[in-house]
Amino acid sequence: MIEIPDEDLLLTIGTAGRAQTRVKGSRFIAVAVSAPGRGEAGKIVLGEEKKYHDATHHCWAWRSIAEPGKSFAWDDDGEPAGTAGTPILQAIEGRSLAGVVVVVSRYFGGTKLGTGPLARAYSEAAALALAAAAPRKGMSAARFDLSLDYTHLGPVSHLLDCFPCRVISREFGARVGLNIAVAASRADSLRTAVTELTAGQVLIVRQEPGPVLF
Repeated sequence: MIEIPDEDLLLTIGTAGRAQTRVKGSRFIAVAVSAPGRGEAGKIVLGEEKKYHDATHHCWAWRSIAEPGKSFAWDDDGEPAGTAGTPILQAIEGRSLAGVVVVVSRYFGGTKLGTGPLARAYSEAAALALAAAAPRKGMSAARFDLSLDYTHLGPVSHLLDCFPCRVISREFGARVGLNIAVAASRADSLRTAVTELTAGQVLIVRQEPGPVLF
């Protein structure tokens, strides 16, 4: 597969990262975990709430991998508005990450920090957890099912190698079935190229788009 176009490149995390920091007696325990969807993020938040059940606050932020610029969420969990969830989300965005949830559990140390220092504490804890996580690449992709004769398998396979494309699955029967994912910005070009190469003899069915991780 050739290099992924910049506009289709996604950055997320593989192995989770954990970190903690202290500010004037308060302890902030953070975890950054891969969470492509809101449902996965919610389960991780619940898990941290159970793990640190005696913590004063469990603040978090999540950014979708499917629509990182449009789909995101956060929760201040009782902290002053804008001092927890937003700084955590900004830490995720600052690393251009998507498909990630960061949860920061706070044990209050008896001294109020003020809104500025509090926001910085949550931001720092989130950033440390993200830095400790293993990075992982992916791409925003269009998906197609191809149905072709065996005589076209070689030429089509060679063509796919010239695109930022991954073959997800293959089926061999009376015809060859290929399920492929191609960088979203190159989807129309690939479809046109396959059609021209085979004189329209390949059946191409577009499926629901979705990110692909490597």
